Amino acid sequence: MSASQRFQVLSLYRQVLRLSKTWTAASRIPEETNQERAYIQDEGRKLFRKHKHEKSEAKINECLREAETRLGLAQHYGTPYPRLMNMPPNVLPFKGSPKYKRDKRVMQQATPIYLQSYSKDTSPASHEDKS
Repeated sequence: MSASQRFQVLSLYRQVLRLSKTWTAASRIPEETNQERAYIQDEGRKLFRKHKHEKSEAKINECLREAETRLGLAQHYGTPYPRLMNMPPNVLPFKGSPKYKRDKRVMQQATPIYLQSYSKDTSPASHEDKS
C-alpha cells in the first residue's frame, strides 16, 4: 500500500466514525438514531478490518470506491443501510439449465459497487432466511 493510499484509507475511516457520531435518524427517534449510529460504527469497523491485509493496489482502490459510495448514499438517502439491488422476477433460469452458470456470473458482475463487500453469507437477505 502506498503512502497516499494509506492516507486515503485512514481519512475515509475517520469520515465514517465522524458520521456515526453526528448521525440522526430520519424519524428523529433517539432509539433509532442510536441503532443506526451503532450500525455505522460496526459496519465500518467490520469492513475496514476485513480488508486490512489487502496488498493489491487495484483491490484497495476498489474498496475505497465502495466505501465512498456507501458513505455518499447514506448521507444522500438518510439511511445507513445498503440499498438492495432490485431484480425482476424470473431473471435467472432454473438451476439445471445450461445458461444458469453464465447468467449467475453476469448477475454477480452487475452487482452495484456498494454491495461488493457482501457475500451470500453476509447479505441482509441471507440473515432473514436463517431466522
